[in-house]
Amino acid sequence: MTNEIKNQILEKLNNGTSEEKYELINNINYSELDEDLYKSIPNLLADNDKGVRNAVSMFIINSQDSNFSKYVVPFVTSKDISVRNLAGEVLLKLGSNAVDAMIEFDHQNDDDTLKFIVDILGLIGDQRASLFVMGILSSSENDNVILACIEALGNLRYENSVEVLMLFYDRNELYKPTIVEALGKIGSAEALGFLTAKFSTEDELTQYSILESLGFLGNIETFFFLLEQVNNVSGPLVIPLITSLSNLKERFSLDIPFDNKMKSLLVYTINEGTIENKKVAFNLIESFDDKDILIASLSLYGEDPELDEMIKYKLFRNIEYVYREISKVISGKPKNIRQLLNLFIQSIAYVVENQISLNITMVEIRAISQAVSGLLENPDEEVRKSSMEILFYLDPETALLFTDTMLTDENVWNRLRLVELIENLPNESVMNILEKLCQDEDEMVRDRAQFIYNLRINNVSAN
Repeated sequence: MTNEIKNQILEKLNNGTSEEKYELINNINYSELDEDLYKSIPNLLADNDKGVRNAVSMFIINSQDSNFSKYVVPFVTSKDISVRNLAGEVLLKLGSNAVDAMIEFDHQNDDDTLKFIVDILGLIGDQRASLFVMGILSSSENDNVILACIEALGNLRYENSVEVLMLFYDRNELYKPTIVEALGKIGSAEALGFLTAKFSTEDELTQYSILESLGFLGNIETFFFLLEQVNNVSGPLVIPLITSLSNLKERFSLDIPFDNKMKSLLVYTINEGTIENKKVAFNLIESFDDKDILIASLSLYGEDPELDEMIKYKLFRNIEYVYREISKVISGKPKNIRQLLNLFIQSIAYVVENQISLNITMVEIRAISQAVSGLLENPDEEVRKSSMEILFYLDPETALLFTDTMLTDENVWNRLRLVELIENLPNESVMNILEKLCQDEDEMVRDRAQFIYNLRINNVSAN
């Protein structure tokens, strides 16, 4: 690139239109970069045009060129929050290529800027930042900066910071949860002993952090320490306790006793936790042959595909129990009734496919039929269809008693499904239903019903 061409590029980068700047950024070759361009291109991070800002940020990120870093860092002091955040995103995605520039940047003892830089260094996770962050932690008197340093040291997994972090622990209540989390990420026998010793004397927020951290850095002794807490914890502390027990159980191939107290903690987690918490709880449940666990699991079905598979797998291992309890669940009018009916249809198919002999009484079957028949006029067409299918699969005799309701279903596909469901039934009353369906307002339903009707008439004549 000649000096004349470079000067033209620099002029357009500095004073050109948005279109010219955008075009230039998209056409500059990385091999043509020099100090002048390294300096000028990052200036566009503060351009008035959002398209230009986005284009230059992607250009710098894709370059992975550390030479840009020292010219990007100054923008973290911008009073424009959007420019500041964009510069932070660029530095974060430059990763290790931006570490030296951030460490060397003269932050002029501005605490906001310093915290911002420390946060990014922690997220990048390059060990070269460890001593810099330790130095800031030792010299700063600003709580926000100190908290950023503590969090960053945890993200950096800097083992040499453990003793310092423990010294800071009692300096300010504000620091404790963040220090606990950092120690959990770093992991060391010293940190483990420190946290277990502190647990009983701390407030709930700090105890929550300790329980979370013990799942990451704990050993077999920690597992039994956590089991001792099963009888002591309640409320929000239940979730980190269950999560950490699960982590250690998997890591050391240990068994968790399933007693009434543990059951109550698992049910709490299922009802109150996030989707991930619920998955952890279900993994710890070996059997669903318990009414409380069963109802808790069924109330969640349909929330998350992975969780659904976990629930289905466990339920199908206790299929008889599902049959005995499903009528009560359906009668409770749960919000996820559509998903539950679909699950029950799958369970029927599972029983048939695997030729499972169920020890289910006719009274229990009729209870299901009664609960399902009450849904034949549900506003949801899928609920009506599933209810119809369950009735015919389990109890055709009872299903035929409700065909007048099915015949008036406003959804044509549901009426067509009715034709399919009665097609192979031997009951003579089916002929009366088919005759009515032959008069249906929809041509597809009429044609299919007429076809089945004629087949049955011809079979009778042939015999």
